[in-house]
Amino acid sequence: MQSRRQRLAEALDQAGAQAFLAHHRPNQLYFLDHPDPSTVISRGNCHAILFSAEQTVAFPGIWISNACRDLLTNCEVIPCELGDPSPAEQLEAYLKKAGLKKLLSDQLAPQIPGTQVVVEDVGSTLRRRKDERDLALMREAARISDLGMSTAFKAVRPGLTTLEVVAEGTAAMLRAGAEYAVMNPAVGIGTYYLDSGEDPRRVIREGDMLFIDMAAYVHGYLGDMTRAAIVGEGTPQQRELLATVHQAYRTGSQAMVPGAEGRKIYQSVVDCYAAKGWAKYFVHHLSHGLGLGGDRPAINRESGDVLEAGDALSCEPGIYVPGVGGARVENMIYVSEKGPEELTKCPIVPQMGF
Repeated sequence: MQSRRQRLAEALDQAGAQAFLAHHRPNQLYFLDHPDPSTVISRGNCHAILFSAEQTVAFPGIWISNACRDLLTNCEVIPCELGDPSPAEQLEAYLKKAGLKKLLSDQLAPQIPGTQVVVEDVGSTLRRRKDERDLALMREAARISDLGMSTAFKAVRPGLTTLEVVAEGTAAMLRAGAEYAVMNPAVGIGTYYLDSGEDPRRVIREGDMLFIDMAAYVHGYLGDMTRAAIVGEGTPQQRELLATVHQAYRTGSQAMVPGAEGRKIYQSVVDCYAAKGWAKYFVHHLSHGLGLGGDRPAINRESGDVLEAGDALSCEPGIYVPGVGGARVENMIYVSEKGPEELTKCPIVPQMGF
């Protein structure tokens, strides 16, 4: 596969443009020539970076100006100190002098006399097909996600709160190298309500349904997964619900092959729940893209995406049935030429600590 900058140059040439203006952090991380740009462009954005075939120019703003100046050795950095014009003003002044005929930008940019500025996120398009570096870093994000989820569920026992449980899993991910990690639990009646109505200080009881959703960022790449379980034996209705979610997950994930239509994959999961009379309780998307952020494809009710080799996306068919419980299983999936590969490998039935 061509390098990222070679593919960008080719895309610019096809569009008749001379440069790409990246305001969004995922595009900045993707194209910067640096071994780990997430250590420089941290959770906050650099205001903008201009990428062309010949050069890279960063407009960081005052907050990360020093870091960009010292650490981005393969690009020009426009310094920004107290009393200097804002990075937006610096960018506009630079573009007026650059004399570009056409510029692509991932968001609204200054309108420059003599320069055609087109809002076209070519970075997002190029990021969709994962290269070897993407895949290696997604595997590392998945490994750390597995560690966090396994650690959290091994801490589960009646009498603890979910906060105590997820504190263990979150700490494990941070110790393993995640720059950011969060776990969102739901237990008992809170599982009926998807992402609200839950008190994380509630004590876990025998017979509760429990699920834990998590997200972690590793070198800028998202690690994402969810697991669900019953604390103890549970009721027949709870066991049926959990088994149906597992079936829906297998149906959806196994259909994630090159050429598959997102809308049809989504409907196959709806059909799993419809057979139980639960279709109306499947209320959210099935998939979102993975990688550096905002990546395609997405699979939901309105999805028009067709899967391609090199895609990476979640599979998370959650169901939330009043009076019974809620459960969600989520894995990170890579769509290879041979079919779907689960990047997250924590057992779908997680081991608990009692």
